[in-house]
Parts: sequence; structure tokens; C-alpha cells
Amino acid sequence: MDLPVQQFRTEAEQELLDLFERSVDALPGDASIAAMRKAAIRTYAGLGLPHRRVEAWKYTDLRGALDNVPPLLAELDVQVGESELEAAIGKACLGLPAYRVVVAAGEFRGDLSDIGALRDDGVEVVSLAQMLESPADWLTASLEDAAGCGDDVVIALNTALMTAGVALRLPEGLTLQKPIQLIHLDMIGASGSIFTRNVVVAEKGASATLIESFGTLGAKELQRNAVTTVSLAEKSAIHHVKLQREAIETIHLNVWAANVGTEARYNAFQLSAGAALSRNQVYVRFDGEDGATDISGATLARGRQHCDTTLVVEHNVPSCESRELFKLVLDDEARGVFQGKIVVKQDAQKTDGKQMSQALLLSETAEFDSKPELEIYADDVVCGHGATSGQIDEDLLFYLRARGLPEDQARALLIQAFVGEAFEALDDEAIGDALTIVAAEWLGTPLE
Repeated sequence: MDLPVQQFRTEAEQELLDLFERSVDALPGDASIAAMRKAAIRTYAGLGLPHRRVEAWKYTDLRGALDNVPPLLAELDVQVGESELEAAIGKACLGLPAYRVVVAAGEFRGDLSDIGALRDDGVEVVSLAQMLESPADWLTASLEDAAGCGDDVVIALNTALMTAGVALRLPEGLTLQKPIQLIHLDMIGASGSIFTRNVVVAEKGASATLIESFGTLGAKELQRNAVTTVSLAEKSAIHHVKLQREAIETIHLNVWAANVGTEARYNAFQLSAGAALSRNQVYVRFDGEDGATDISGATLARGRQHCDTTLVVEHNVPSCESRELFKLVLDDEARGVFQGKIVVKQDAQKTDGKQMSQALLLSETAEFDSKPELEIYADDVVCGHGATSGQIDEDLLFYLRARGLPEDQARALLIQAFVGEAFEALDDEAIGDALTIVAAEWLGTPLE
């Protein structure tokens, strides 16, 4: 296959191309999907891995971080039981009343998933690999829409190499009473690359909660690329929650891309507490008037962890509302990045968009980089952004210690209060309580 000429390729950049050439014949999909894959790998070949001179990646040098690319991780006989699931994502999250869907080692696991129960409640749910062989129109439309994200290398690589995931379609008017918990796992003791794609389509008036949990069974040097696209029709609603607590050797690249229709609502929350390097990208596009989105999250990082959250909210039509709030707690030499961009097109009058990022630095060597942006072409809008960073308030710490609390416990309470504002954005008390327990465990002060 003829590829665009790139002046210089690193070893990892070439290994990604080689990985595609070795795997392409075995990747799932019909002729149309194969053509989409080849177009995507050509896009990647022309761009290469992003680096500091790429503006959207100025704080996260992916080219410099990747020394090599392990082979695709795929094992059909991974042994997973309740104890392994609990260790991977935590007892609190596993105990949530939810439909369970499991993708382990790059393979959809129907034996661990509540597919029958979901179908009984009206959801169309199919293994992505299975559906790629004869894709429905709604799946093809979602794949093509994501592939149209031009210069996004993460999406291009995912489109080229996606092997597993699930496709979910909520029919018109359906309201799910329980969340869908999509659990992503690696493989015990293995190194490898995983490329997963999830597609969620909510038809008119449908609503559901989707929890994506990324946990580890004990893999070494895992490289994960996961993309989830969400399409919301008129008056539909999706609450999208993510918990990422993978092994410290992991490189985690994740994209959420949502299209919001008329009077639809998309709420998204992400908690990042694992991986050596993680990059969370969120793209939201308003395609119908009177839509709304609330995107929030919390990052807990220590050691030399690097966590980058980059989001773009695109207002294309009038009278839509967007809110973004992210909290970061950084210790040791950890580095947190927040890049938030609100784009208001010329026809998007009466847009209301606000974003805020705040970092709590627990050491003098922790680093927070923030780049909020507003790009406004309309004149009747209310938009704003802000960013703050600082250390624990010593007066508040003294106040708590003066009332008999040990210093470690007092500091933990102040940190929990700091991130608590982000957790308040969750519209589900049970999920909020489970994620609060995860945060408390990270702090070393587990809650009962």
C-alpha cells in the first residue's frame, strides 16, 4: 500500500505501520470497513505521532514517550472471575447495580456480560467485531463521523486497528433504569496493544447511563487506544462516566466524541487515577438547538504520572449550554494538563459556555499546565473560562489539627473537599459514592 512520505519516522512510528501491515488481513470488517482502515492508516502515516510542536499536544510529547509498540493483545481464554474483576476496578464500582459488558484482552466476553438482560430491556447490543462484518447503517455513520476528525492521530490509529468493543443502540423513547457498565481489562503478565471502539446511539427521547471502567489484571507495558462515539438524537440523554485505574506501566489514550441533537443532553465525568501517561480527549459538537452538556472530572496523580485532559466543545447552532469543571490533585513529580476550548460558530447565537480547571499541588515538584481557549464568532453569547492552582490552605489544615485530627487525616479531608465539587456534577448518588471511595483509597484513607 502506498503511504504518504514522512521525512523521518521514529522506531515506534514505523512499528505502528508494521503492526497494521501484519494484522490487516485478520482484522474484522467487510470491504467498506477495510477501505476505511486503509484511509485511516494513510492519515496516520502522513501525520506521524504528535509531539510538542503540534499545538494540541504541546504539553504531551507522545512521540517521545513511545519507544516501541507491542503486538496486538488478543487471548480468547483469559480467565476472569468476580475476584479478578473486583481487583481490577474496585469492590465499590463492581458492586453498582448495572448491566455488565466486559472486554478483556482486546476481546468481547459475552460469557461475562449481561447481553441477554440488556436485549430484554430493548437495547440493541452487538460485539463490534461481529457487527463490522456486516455493519448497520447507524454503525457506519458513526464510524465515518469519527474518521472525519481530520488530524486526530489517536482516532486514525484506532480506526485502522480497532479489534473489539461494543455497539449499543437505544431505541426511541427507551429509558434504562440501570446503568450499563462497560469494563475494559488487559491480560495478566502480558505486554501488548489494545485498540477498542465503542459506538453508542440514542434515538429520540432515549436515555441511559454508561460507565466505562478501565482496570488491570496485571499486564506489563500495556498501550491502550480506546474510542467511544456517542450520537444523541432529539430529546435524548446520555450520562457518561469513566473510571481509569490501570497499571502504572500503561500508556492510556482515550477519546470520547459526542454529537448532541436538539434538546438533547450529554453529561460526562472522568476520574483518572492510573497509568504512567494518560491522554483523555473529549469532543462535543452541538448539532441541534437547545442542547446541553456538562463535562467534569478529577485527576489523582503521584510519582511521575502524566495526565492530559483535552476537550473541544463546538457550538454550531443557537441556544446551547456547556459547562466544564476539572479538578486535579498532583503529588511528587506528577504532571497534570488541562486544555479546554469552546468554539462558537457565527450562527450559534445565545450560546452559554463556561469552563474551569483547578489544581491542588501537594509538592513543590508537581506541575500543572492549563490552556483555556475561547474562539467566538457570534456576538450574542455568554462565555467564560478560568484556571487556578495552589497548595493546601495551611490555616484550614491548622484548624482541623487543632480539633484533634492527625495531619494525614486532616490533609485527606481537605483534598476530598477539593475534588468533591467535581463529584457533585454526577447525577447519580450511587455512582458518586463509588467513585468517592476510589478517591479515598488513592489518598490512603479508605471509607467504610
